[in-house]
Amino acid sequence: MMRPTNFPTLSRPFWTESSPLDASELSEALEQASDTKTARRMAKQHQPLRGIRGVPLHGIAELTGTAWRSWKPTVKNDEEELSSLFQTAWEDGLVAIGLLGSCVPEEPEQAFDLGRSWLDQTDDLATADALGWIVLGGASLLTAKTLDTLYRHNHVLVRRAVTMAGMAWTSAPMEGPSAAALREKLGERTIRWTDHSHDAKLTTLCHSMLRDEAPSIRKALRRVLRAWTADQPSAVVQWADDVRGGLPKMLRAEVDRARRAQKRKDRA
Repeated sequence: MMRPTNFPTLSRPFWTESSPLDASELSEALEQASDTKTARRMAKQHQPLRGIRGVPLHGIAELTGTAWRSWKPTVKNDEEELSSLFQTAWEDGLVAIGLLGSCVPEEPEQAFDLGRSWLDQTDDLATADALGWIVLGGASLLTAKTLDTLYRHNHVLVRRAVTMAGMAWTSAPMEGPSAAALREKLGERTIRWTDHSHDAKLTTLCHSMLRDEAPSIRKALRRVLRAWTADQPSAVVQWADDVRGGLPKMLRAEVDRARRAQKRKDRA
């Protein structure tokens, strides 16, 4: 296997195929790819306590893919380095999530446990979304582990992550730079955890998060409902019909979309 050289900001080769994952080398590469202008721009959207280096999203994605090709990490061998990377800076955390997501197919239980241990350290929406969708949601499809006990967690970003896990239970293609490791591993541009909605899981999630008034949870739940509608509008309608006490306005619009989609499907 040839050593990857396509990450444009690297001035020297620093990986060898036989070496274990090294969080410090990945962080060094991210620092080389950063600039203050990007950092100022991104800081207007994200304010993580870990800080932002200033690496463009396409750079994070490319480095995530390059790191997977070079190291092909596993939870068994690289748990400590993955956690060290996650705890460093914002960009480092997104790379760590991507690499952990690449472990899910072979090590779903171990990946789930490690991802869950990162939840309390999650301090921004983009990290919560990636951790929920790419790691926890995917792993929960392959194991008996569930997120049910976290639906009432006192940390809103934990609730955001477990809500976004619902995206993995639909056929929506993964988004964001953290998905780059799985794209490299699977050799596909468009990747998803499933090709159909998992209605029982989605019904439990939506019932559980329905009365959460945090704006970030409402927005995530709206996104899940829209993806679920694309798969199975009748299941969304059934869920909504079982709701007592009415739907919040933001979510009612998505259910109306599902009703229209179901009518079109019935007429076809």
